[in-house]
Amino acid sequence: MDHVDEQVWTVAWWRSGWGVWLGEDPDFTRPPTYTTVNITHAAADAASHWAVGVVPSHPRLRVRCPYGGDPDGETAFRARAARRRWWRP
Repeated sequence: MDHVDEQVWTVAWWRSGWGVWLGEDPDFTRPPTYTTVNITHAAADAASHWAVGVVPSHPRLRVRCPYGGDPDGETAFRARAARRRWWRP
């Protein structure tokens, strides 16, 4: 069987809706490939499921939504978690 590379898409909150970018570490300053405003900001899981349905099919597809879709990444996630007192570094 031939080796097939994995295709990774990243889901994150963008402007007033969810966006999907190709790649593991995309440039969030550029517009996403796919967008929707029909899913609330609090529904990262729903946005990930939506993304699986809109990206092109691939034998080794992976959709990721790191830090609940927060495009500011780990720094913002840690600060928010510390404010809510459920996580300490």
